[in-house]
Amino acid sequence: MKNLFFFFAFSMLPGFINAQAKTIIHFDSNKSELRSDAVKVLDSLIVSLKADAQYLINIKAYCDNTGEDAPNQTLSENRAKTVADYLNSKNFSKTFTTDGFGESVPIASNDDEIGKAKNRRAEITVQDITIIKRAPQKETLAPVPEDKKTFNEKSSLTDLEVGKTLVLKNLNFEGGTAVLLPEGKPTLEMLLRTMQENPTLVIEIGGHVCCFDDMPLSIYRAESVYKYLLRKGIDKGRMTYKGYSRNKPIFIDDKDESRARANRRVEITEIKK
Repeated sequence: MKNLFFFFAFSMLPGFINAQAKTIIHFDSNKSELRSDAVKVLDSLIVSLKADAQYLINIKAYCDNTGEDAPNQTLSENRAKTVADYLNSKNFSKTFTTDGFGESVPIASNDDEIGKAKNRRAEITVQDITIIKRAPQKETLAPVPEDKKTFNEKSSLTDLEVGKTLVLKNLNFEGGTAVLLPEGKPTLEMLLRTMQENPTLVIEIGGHVCCFDDMPLSIYRAESVYKYLLRKGIDKGRMTYKGYSRNKPIFIDDKDESRARANRRVEITEIKK
């Protein structure tokens, strides 16, 4: 499964990013094969996209609550892969990320078959992006100012005062996307352990962007961390997420790439110990 740590060596040009409406298809119970109506929807999606454009396509798949957690997680991952495989089979050579969420994010009640049918779904989100290739290079991150505390291996959320905020160290994003850079994985794992070891801890997850105002993108960034913790078993009642667009930059002047990367971030605010 390609997940949120999928990384590609491209540089995004701000101002050419256009997130399209979400496309949703549905599956039969306990199946990952595409239904005929789903095939028609995907074919229509392909026709609607420009042949010469560059796209980032995110495929998220889900289940209803029938069955056990582990098989449902695998089923949702297989559903996402099925969609990607179908698009690839149509010579639709684009950049994909796929993710499965099991039964953790229902959009309807699982108490009846109508609701369950809505939850057995895949959501396909397309970003139209203008990109230029660049040679791989070592990127540096501007140091976070001293008045901004960071969450790392030497810090603890439990030592933080209620209402105070920590920057998740090294949890940064590729420009113009909610795709986490690989170096952020240890920080996510450390945050997960902190939540597991402190079962009364309640947090807000705040997403931020650089360079231009983009409230939806800041929400997606916070949501990516929220859903990671949700998939790992953290109760949704212990977390909220919110986007701040570019309203709370670490660096006001973020024309330099290292400062821009520092502003593309997620912060944790302690709500309750």
